[in-house]
Amino acid sequence: MAITKIQAESMNLADTYAFTGTVSGAGGGKIGQVIQTVKTDVFSTTSTSFVDVTGLTASITPSATSSKILVTVNLSVSSSDNSISTILFRNSTQIALGDASGSKSRSFGGSAYTGTLGATTQMPFNTSFLDSPNTTSATTYKIQGGAVGGGTLFYGRGTADTDNAQHARTVNVITLMEVLA
Repeated sequence: MAITKIQAESMNLADTYAFTGTVSGAGGGKIGQVIQTVKTDVFSTTSTSFVDVTGLTASITPSATSSKILVTVNLSVSSSDNSISTILFRNSTQIALGDASGSKSRSFGGSAYTGTLGATTQMPFNTSFLDSPNTTSATTYKIQGGAVGGGTLFYGRGTADTDNAQHARTVNVITLMEVLA
Protein backbone atom coordinates (compact mmCIF):
# COMPACT_ATOMS: atom_id res chain seq x y z
CA MET A 1 0.00 0.00 0.00
CA ALA A 2 1.40 3.37 -0.97
CA ILE A 3 1.67 6.08 1.63
CA THR A 4 0.05 9.33 0.65
CA LYS A 5 1.40 12.49 2.16
CA ILE A 6 -1.18 15.20 2.56
CA GLN A 7 -0.08 18.75 3.12
CA ALA A 8 -2.48 21.20 4.63
CA GLU A 9 -2.36 24.75 5.83
CA SER A 10 -4.04 23.79 9.10
CA MET A 11 -6.01 21.11 10.91
CA ASN A 12 -9.17 21.74 12.88
CA LEU A 13 -8.31 20.03 16.18
CA ALA A 14 -11.99 20.08 17.18
CA ASP A 15 -12.69 17.52 14.41
CA THR A 16 -12.46 13.81 15.07
CA TYR A 17 -9.77 11.89 13.17
CA ALA A 18 -9.44 8.13 12.93
CA PHE A 19 -6.01 6.62 12.34
CA THR A 20 -5.27 3.04 11.37
CA GLY A 21 -2.04 1.12 11.12
CA THR A 22 1.14 1.64 13.10
CA VAL A 23 3.04 4.86 13.60
CA SER A 24 6.80 4.39 13.51
CA GLY A 25 9.66 6.79 13.91
CA ALA A 26 7.81 8.84 16.53
CA GLY A 27 10.59 8.29 19.06
CA GLY A 28 10.41 7.37 22.73
CA GLY A 29 8.98 9.23 25.64
CA LYS A 30 5.46 7.86 25.42
CA ILE A 31 3.65 7.10 28.67
CA GLY A 32 2.89 3.39 28.98
CA GLN A 33 0.98 3.32 32.26
CA VAL A 34 0.20 5.51 35.26
CA ILE A 35 -0.17 4.30 38.85
CA GLN A 36 -1.14 6.60 41.72
CA THR A 37 -1.56 6.20 45.46
CA VAL A 38 -3.44 8.92 47.31
CA LYS A 39 -3.18 8.96 51.11
CA THR A 40 -5.91 11.03 52.75
CA ASP A 41 -5.49 9.90 56.35
CA VAL A 42 -2.89 11.11 58.87
CA PHE A 43 0.38 9.33 59.64
CA SER A 44 2.50 10.21 62.65
CA THR A 45 5.67 8.88 64.25
CA THR A 46 8.04 9.80 67.05
CA SER A 47 10.81 7.64 65.60
CA THR A 48 14.15 9.37 65.15
CA SER A 49 15.00 6.61 62.65
CA PHE A 50 13.35 6.32 59.25
CA VAL A 51 10.11 4.31 59.13
CA ASP A 52 7.68 3.45 56.34
CA VAL A 53 4.84 5.95 55.95
CA THR A 54 1.86 3.60 56.10
CA GLY A 55 -0.20 3.64 52.90
CA LEU A 56 2.29 5.67 50.89
CA THR A 57 3.60 3.03 48.49
CA ALA A 58 2.91 2.35 44.82
CA SER A 59 3.91 -0.60 42.64
CA ILE A 60 4.41 -0.78 38.89
CA THR A 61 5.54 -3.52 36.52
CA PRO A 62 7.54 -1.97 33.66
CA SER A 63 6.80 -3.42 30.20
CA ALA A 64 10.48 -3.32 29.13
CA THR A 65 13.87 -3.16 30.85
CA SER A 66 14.57 0.05 28.89
CA SER A 67 11.54 1.81 30.40
CA LYS A 68 12.08 4.60 32.88
CA ILE A 69 9.73 5.38 35.75
CA LEU A 70 8.86 9.01 36.45
CA VAL A 71 8.19 9.15 40.18
CA THR A 72 6.32 12.23 41.40
CA VAL A 73 5.83 12.70 45.13
CA ASN A 74 3.73 15.45 46.72
CA LEU A 75 3.75 15.48 50.52
CA SER A 76 2.53 17.77 53.26
CA VAL A 77 4.59 17.27 56.41
CA SER A 78 4.96 18.89 59.85
CA SER A 79 6.89 18.19 63.02
CA SER A 80 6.59 19.38 66.59
CA ASP A 81 10.24 20.46 66.48
CA ASN A 82 10.52 21.24 62.71
CA SER A 83 13.19 18.61 62.25
CA ILE A 84 12.07 16.34 59.43
CA SER A 85 13.61 14.13 56.80
CA THR A 86 11.80 12.23 54.04
CA ILE A 87 13.29 9.60 51.75
CA LEU A 88 12.18 7.71 48.64
CA PHE A 89 12.88 4.03 47.99
CA ARG A 90 12.69 1.77 44.95
CA ASN A 91 12.20 -1.62 46.59
CA SER A 92 15.02 -1.56 49.20
CA THR A 93 17.23 1.02 47.42
CA GLN A 94 17.11 4.67 48.45
CA ILE A 95 16.81 6.95 45.40
CA ALA A 96 16.50 10.71 44.75
CA LEU A 97 18.90 11.60 47.53
CA GLY A 98 21.43 14.32 48.18
CA ASP A 99 25.18 13.76 48.56
CA ALA A 100 26.63 12.33 51.75
CA SER A 101 28.06 14.92 54.11
CA GLY A 102 29.10 13.98 57.64
CA SER A 103 26.17 12.89 59.81
CA LYS A 104 23.54 14.66 57.71
CA SER A 105 20.49 12.74 56.46
CA ARG A 106 20.41 11.96 52.75
CA SER A 107 16.89 12.68 51.51
CA PHE A 108 14.78 14.51 48.94
CA GLY A 109 13.03 16.65 51.55
CA GLY A 110 14.03 17.89 54.94
CA SER A 111 13.93 20.79 57.32
CA ALA A 112 15.43 21.83 60.59
CA TYR A 113 14.18 24.25 63.22
CA THR A 114 14.90 27.87 62.33
CA GLY A 115 12.91 29.62 65.04
CA THR A 116 10.58 31.27 62.51
CA LEU A 117 8.27 28.56 61.21
CA GLY A 118 6.40 27.57 64.34
CA ALA A 119 5.48 24.03 65.20
CA THR A 120 2.12 23.92 63.35
CA THR A 121 3.36 24.71 59.85
CA GLN A 122 2.82 22.07 57.18
CA MET A 123 5.68 22.05 54.71
CA PRO A 124 5.45 20.76 51.12
CA PHE A 125 8.02 18.10 50.25
CA ASN A 126 7.75 17.51 46.50
CA THR A 127 10.01 15.80 44.01
CA SER A 128 10.00 14.38 40.50
CA PHE A 129 12.64 11.77 39.80
CA LEU A 130 13.21 9.83 36.57
CA ASP A 131 14.29 6.37 37.70
CA SER A 132 15.84 3.57 35.62
CA PRO A 133 14.89 0.33 37.41
CA ASN A 134 16.13 -1.86 34.49
CA THR A 135 13.59 -4.61 35.14
CA THR A 136 10.26 -6.03 34.02
CA SER A 137 9.47 -7.26 37.53
CA ALA A 138 7.01 -5.58 39.86
CA THR A 139 8.77 -2.59 41.41
CA THR A 140 7.59 -0.84 44.58
CA TYR A 141 8.24 2.80 45.44
CA LYS A 142 7.69 3.94 49.01
CA ILE A 143 8.21 6.88 51.33
CA GLN A 144 9.97 6.75 54.67
CA GLY A 145 10.13 9.58 57.16
CA GLY A 146 11.66 10.32 60.51
CA ALA A 147 11.47 12.98 63.20
CA VAL A 148 15.26 13.01 63.10
CA GLY A 149 15.59 15.75 65.72
CA GLY A 150 12.95 14.38 68.07
CA GLY A 151 9.34 15.41 68.55
CA THR A 152 6.49 14.02 66.48
CA LEU A 153 6.38 13.89 62.67
CA PHE A 154 3.02 14.21 60.89
CA TYR A 155 1.99 13.57 57.28
CA GLY A 156 -1.36 15.09 56.35
CA ARG A 157 -1.82 17.59 59.21
CA GLY A 158 -0.07 20.25 61.22
CA THR A 159 1.18 19.57 64.72
CA ALA A 160 -1.69 21.56 66.21
CA ASP A 161 -4.90 19.80 65.22
CA THR A 162 -7.44 22.33 66.45
CA ASP A 163 -10.91 21.86 64.97
CA ASN A 164 -11.16 25.04 62.88
CA ALA A 165 -10.54 26.15 59.29
CA GLN A 166 -7.02 27.37 60.07
CA HIS A 167 -5.84 23.78 60.55
CA ALA A 168 -6.04 21.71 57.37
CA ARG A 169 -6.01 18.01 56.70
CA THR A 170 -4.04 17.45 53.52
CA VAL A 171 -3.47 14.78 50.90
CA ASN A 172 -0.18 12.97 50.20
CA VAL A 173 0.38 11.46 46.74
CA ILE A 174 2.88 9.24 44.96
CA THR A 175 2.48 8.88 41.16
CA LEU A 176 4.39 6.48 38.91
CA MET A 177 4.50 6.88 35.13
CA GLU A 178 6.20 4.39 32.86
CA VAL A 179 8.09 6.28 30.17
CA LEU A 180 8.68 4.00 27.18
CA ALA A 181 12.05 4.14 25.44
